[in-house]
Amino acid sequence: MEQRKNRIAVGGLRKANPTHLTVLVEDVLRTPLMQLDPRTFADLLALSEIPNQIPTQLARQLSAFRDRMMREVGDLPDGPPLAEFLRDLSGVAPHAQPECLRTGIRGICADCKHEDVVPAFEALERHWGTEEPIEIELPKAPPPAPKRAAAPVKPRRASSSSARAEPRIEILEPSDAKPRRRPPTRGTPDSRREDWMREDVLSRLNNYGTRGLKQQIIVAGTRHRAPWDDLSEGEVLAVLRKMKREGRVRFSAGRWMINK
Repeated sequence: MEQRKNRIAVGGLRKANPTHLTVLVEDVLRTPLMQLDPRTFADLLALSEIPNQIPTQLARQLSAFRDRMMREVGDLPDGPPLAEFLRDLSGVAPHAQPECLRTGIRGICADCKHEDVVPAFEALERHWGTEEPIEIELPKAPPPAPKRAAAPVKPRRASSSSARAEPRIEILEPSDAKPRRRPPTRGTPDSRREDWMREDVLSRLNNYGTRGLKQQIIVAGTRHRAPWDDLSEGEVLAVLRKMKREGRVRFSAGRWMINK
């Protein structure tokens, strides 16, 4: 099936903190079943099982997403389309396939009799039997940094007209002292960081075609997957604008997309 070639995948869903997770899944939750990567499909259904770990609004969205996905699976014909979907699920690690997914698929396939669907479902059942699903434990959002207390102000000593001014003492560094090194300027990506960001941006935008991705989504996702902890929003935006000037990508209505 041609529509299954370029499916949307989002990595790191099981490791993102709840605040970041809301940004990562914003567009994905509107994606049709047959355009979703099966691993991302399983991750999103697993997240729908832990409403106590995520914001209330996101929990509602994931619950609605799960119901819609099960309806779309149920709408697949009892034949090659459903059999292919089941074989795709057999390629996902069994521990990553939550109980709600297994229960839903079993209910849908209970009355299926097609010669392709029956063996595909039996193979999936054997696959599930090798491992129990693992519940997701999301990391907690980092607490806000405490505000630094202002240094106490020393009271000035009252001066009298008869008091003599104290001499000012200056400590001079020796002439052969080494000059202090200025800290490297952050925000200017070196070639290695820039190359990585270019590849990450293009690989993501390729999955979304002419729809593209919202700027905040592409920036947050790139920073989340980056192998550097200090990658800033400004660095990602600088690379995006550079790629725009080169004609690789374009920006319209708050979204970035491949310039084809």
